Amino acid sequence: MDHNRLIQIVNLLNVPKIGPQKVLSLLSKFGNSDNLFNMFEKELCSAEGIDQKSAKAIKAYTDFDYGKRIVDNTLSSGIEIIAFWSEEYPTLLKKIYDPPVLLYTKGNALAKQEDAIAIVGTRSATQYGKRVTKELATKLSNNNMVIVSGLAHGIDTVAHAATVQSNNRTIAVLGCGIDKIYPSENKKLAERILAKGTIISEFPIGVKPEAGNFPRRNRIISGISHATIVVEAGNKSGAILTALNAIDQNREVFAVPGRIDDKQSLGCNRLIRNGAIPVKNGKDVIENIKSRLFTPIAVKQESINLELSDEEREVYKLLSNEPIHIDSLREVSEKSVTQLLNILLSLELKGAIVQIGGKQFVRN
Repeated sequence: MDHNRLIQIVNLLNVPKIGPQKVLSLLSKFGNSDNLFNMFEKELCSAEGIDQKSAKAIKAYTDFDYGKRIVDNTLSSGIEIIAFWSEEYPTLLKKIYDPPVLLYTKGNALAKQEDAIAIVGTRSATQYGKRVTKELATKLSNNNMVIVSGLAHGIDTVAHAATVQSNNRTIAVLGCGIDKIYPSENKKLAERILAKGTIISEFPIGVKPEAGNFPRRNRIISGISHATIVVEAGNKSGAILTALNAIDQNREVFAVPGRIDDKQSLGCNRLIRNGAIPVKNGKDVIENIKSRLFTPIAVKQESINLELSDEEREVYKLLSNEPIHIDSLREVSEKSVTQLLNILLSLELKGAIVQIGGKQFVRN
């Protein structure tokens, strides 16, 4: 985008009490106008959502050096600025109610169509939450899903770290300027993310991680993703707000069930009661959202590292992801029902297979 136009957009976003929606309305109305600040109030008010108070605020703005300083310092720091109209602006994010006008990005370039899933949760994660997060992030990223989170302590950190460890792509969305990595303990993780991933923010460089920034950050986490998974969250938490944003954005919401007496799982259990899909594993998540994906995928079948007897292995090879009834198994295995039941029970206990009801079995 033209350098001067970027400067004008940064200045417009800096006008007090204007906000991204009104800026988008102005730019949609007036397009490539050289200087909206020189327009008459009546002209500005012809844009949707711009009242006389907003027009007066724009006309009263005088800090024009701010935009030039931000744009020049940002670009010289190796940070890219992507405008709403740019070719690489993410399609999913463009569809939300109040998309960011500008995205500041560092690392690998964002793609217009990128299959992403958000994983969010409490900063005070339990060992259970950390284990589940690591399993989900690893499984999903190994199946070409980009993992999105907020680089916060706890669940966010585990989601990013597990994805990086798997040598896959993750996007960290900040509630501050990209030059202010928060929390500071995650600076090394942020550097590792940049190898294949991207760090993004709608806040210009220099903006500190103030509390009011994070609700806006959360709508981007859900907005750039096909679905949001909440691993652990109390009743009042940013993760729950992210899930509510996802619902408003017509995106799928998943929640990891927790113990009924665990305060860290109160929010997840409440989400499930209100219609969120309980998470069992990464495969189930992909199955639920596969119709939304830009690039269709088949979930990779992972090899099972189990000690199986010859008889168990013989029966296991007869099973697949399609249910098969024990009578059909008896016919092809030439074993008695009693023998099969014993073998199938042993395979279930080892986690190799699952009985789905009606004496039908599938591989786990």
